[in-house]
Amino acid sequence: MSTFPELPPAPFGESLPPLPGGPAEIAERLRRSEERYRSLVTATAQIVWVASAQGLVEEDSPSWRAYTGQSFEEMRGLGWLEAVHPDDQPGTLHVWSQALASGGFYEIEYRIRRYDGVYRTFWVRGVPVREADGSIREWIGTCTDITDRKRLEDELVQTAYEATLRANQLEATFEAMTDAVFIFDSEGRILSVNAAARRFLSRVAPLPEREMTIEDYLALLDPRDATGQPLAREQWPSRRLLQGEVIADAPLSDLLLRMSNGCERRISVSGSPVRDDRGCVIGAVAIARDVTERYLLERRTHEALEALLALAEALVEIPRDLADSQPRLASLRSAEAGPPCEQQQHEITHHLARLICQVLNCHQVTILRLSPERETLQLLAYAGNDDYDGRWQRWLPWDDATEPPLSSCFPPEAVAALRADRLLGQSDADCRTLPIQAGERYAAVIAPMLIEQQLIGLIRIQHAERGHEYSAEEMALIKAVARLAALVTEHERLLHERAEARANELALRESNRRMDEFLSIASHELRTPLTTIKGNVQLARRHLQRLPVTDEQREKLAIIQELLERTDRQTGLLTRLVRDLLESSRVQADRLVMQRRPENLVVIVRQTVNDLQSTAAQRRIRLTVGGQELTEGDEPPPIMVLADAESISLVVTNYLTNAIKYSPRESPIEVWIEREERQARVSVRDQGPGLPPAEQQRIWERFYRVPGIQAHGSASPGLGLGLHICKTIIERHEGVVGVSSQPGAGSTFWFTLPLLIEAGEGLGR
Repeated sequence: MSTFPELPPAPFGESLPPLPGGPAEIAERLRRSEERYRSLVTATAQIVWVASAQGLVEEDSPSWRAYTGQSFEEMRGLGWLEAVHPDDQPGTLHVWSQALASGGFYEIEYRIRRYDGVYRTFWVRGVPVREADGSIREWIGTCTDITDRKRLEDELVQTAYEATLRANQLEATFEAMTDAVFIFDSEGRILSVNAAARRFLSRVAPLPEREMTIEDYLALLDPRDATGQPLAREQWPSRRLLQGEVIADAPLSDLLLRMSNGCERRISVSGSPVRDDRGCVIGAVAIARDVTERYLLERRTHEALEALLALAEALVEIPRDLADSQPRLASLRSAEAGPPCEQQQHEITHHLARLICQVLNCHQVTILRLSPERETLQLLAYAGNDDYDGRWQRWLPWDDATEPPLSSCFPPEAVAALRADRLLGQSDADCRTLPIQAGERYAAVIAPMLIEQQLIGLIRIQHAERGHEYSAEEMALIKAVARLAALVTEHERLLHERAEARANELALRESNRRMDEFLSIASHELRTPLTTIKGNVQLARRHLQRLPVTDEQREKLAIIQELLERTDRQTGLLTRLVRDLLESSRVQADRLVMQRRPENLVVIVRQTVNDLQSTAAQRRIRLTVGGQELTEGDEPPPIMVLADAESISLVVTNYLTNAIKYSPRESPIEVWIEREERQARVSVRDQGPGLPPAEQQRIWERFYRVPGIQAHGSASPGLGLGLHICKTIIERHEGVVGVSSQPGAGSTFWFTLPLLIEAGEGLGR
C-alpha cells in the first residue's frame, strides 16, 4: 500500500462512481487528483495516516514520523501505539478495535508523544475506504492537535465555574450578612434586599398596601440624629447617597429610629452611590446596622470604667509605708465616718468598702478576710446606707462565733465555686447560696477575693430591692471590683507584716549592737588577765625545768609540768576565742582596720605555714606554688598583691587550723598558690569529713557551726566566727572566698586576691 491511495476516499466511506472518458483522460484525471491530494497533505498541519483493512499500518506516514520521531519500522503494524501516552493506550486500542469490527467512523482523543518527549492532545478521526462491493479496502485518517483549543476550553469551563461559584458565594454572603443591605435605583425604588433587610422592613410595615420606596419606609420611622433631634429630609441617608455622597463613619452616620411597636433603635448607616459608565448616579447601596445593644453596652462599660477609675484614683491614697499612713487615715476618718464596728482596725479597707458601695450603687457591702491558718472568716469592713447594728453576720447561717469557719457558712459545692472564681447568688428566703446566672434576681451576691488562685476573702453585695436582677456586665464589674479589693486587702496585710518585721528587725539590730558592745568590752577586759596568766604559766614551766631535783622529786614535778602544759594550751585556746570575739565585734561595728601595702603573697603564706608547722610538728603541710612543691631553700617568683599581711595571715591560719582540727592526724594538708589571669588564688585542702551542699553557704555566717562534725583529738570547737571573719577580710581586699567539698571526700577552702597590677587603683585608699 502506497503512502497515498490511488483514489481519494469517497465521502463517508462510500465507493467512487465510474469515471467518464477514455483511459488516457482517466489516467490524467487520476494524476491531477493525486497531485492535488499530495499538495493538500503537505499544506495541512494535520497528521495523515493510512492503515490496512485489518487496522495495521503498512504504508509510510512522513507527517507521523516527523512529529513523533519514530522510524517507519517502529510505527509499522501497531507500533504507532508506542507514541501514544501509556494511560491512553488501552482506550485507544479498544476504540480502534470497535471501529474495525463495526466498519464505522473511528473518533477518539488521546495524547501523542512529540519527538522531544512532550505529550500533546490530538483529536484522531479515521474513515474506511470501501471497494465497489462495499468491503473495506483500507482506512485513512487524520490527527489534529487540539492541545491549545482544549486548554482554552478548559480555561473557559474553569472560568465559568469560578464565576458561578463566586456569584453563588456572593449571593450566600449577601443573604447571610447580619447587616441590612438595601439596593435601590435613582428614584428610590428598592431593587434588592437581603434577609436581614427583609426582617427589618417587616417590622416597619408588615403588610404594605403598595410598593414603597426607601424614603416611604424612612418616613414611617421618624428618623432623628444621634442627639435625638429631627433629621431634615435633605440629611436622610437615601438623599445623601443619591446625591453622590459616600457615607462612612461620620457624625451623621448614626440615626435614631422609632419602630412600629414604639421602641427606639439606634442604627448606623453606611453606603455608596452606584454610577454608570458616564459617572451618573443610577442608584445606591445602603447598609444599616442595629447598634443599639452595642451603644448601651459601650455606655454601661464607660460608666463602669469611670467608676473603676474613681476607685483606682482613691486607692492611690493607700500609703506605701505605715510610717506616713496616719495623716491620710485621719483625713479618711474626717471625710466620711465609718460604722461603729468593734473590729474596725483597717481604715483603708473600710474606705474601700464605701467606694465599692458607691461604684456598684448598692445598699450594703461587707468585706471578710479568710484566715489562711484556720480557714475562718474575719470582718474587715462594712459599708451601707442603713445604721450598723453589729449583727452583720445575720445573712450567714452560723452561730455567734466571732470568726466562724468557712465550711460551716457554705456547703462544699459553694466553697468549690468560690475557689473557682465564681459568684454566688443568695436567695432572700432561706439564705441559700448557688452559682449566679446572668439575668436572674438575687437578694445579694457573694464574690470571692483571689490572689494567685488562692481564696483570701469574700465580698457580699446587696441592693436595696429584695431581688435585684444582675446582668452579665454587672457581674463582670463585681468580679473586677473583687480583684481590686483582694489586691488592696493583701497590700494592707503586707504593710502590717512589714511594719512588724521592721520593728522586729530594729529590735534585733539593737540587741546585736548591745551584744557586740558587750563582746568588745569583755574581749578587751579578758585579754589582759589572759596575757598575764599565759605569761605566768610559761615562767612557771621554765622555773620547774631549771630546778635541781632528785629522781623522786622529778616524778612529782612531771605531774605539775603536765598540768601547766594543759593550762598553757587552754589559755591559748581561750586567747584565740577572745581574739575572734574581738575581731567579730570590730567587723560588726565596721572598725576593722587594715593597712594594705604591696606584699608578696608567697612570703605571707609560706611564713604562716612554717609558724603553724612548728606548733603542729606531727602534721605534714605541703606548700605548692605554681604547680611546684616548695622545699627548704626554694625561692619561687613573687606574686605581688595589695594586702594587709597580718589580716591575710589570719585567714590562712584559720583555714589551716580548721584543716588540722577536722582531718585525720595521718593525712597531709595541701596548700596551693596559683596565678589565675588577673588574680591570685590560695587553696587549703584537707581530707576531713567534707561538707554537704546545703551547708557550704551557711558556714560563712556569723556564729554558725556545722552540726554533726566533730573535731579530732583534744581539739575543741570554736565559736563559729573564724570563717565569717575570713570572708569579711577577703571581701575588704576585693577578693572572693569559697569552698569545694563533698561529704566523705574532704574540703578545699580557697580565696582570691587581685594581683597588684589590678589592685593598683586601691593604693590611695
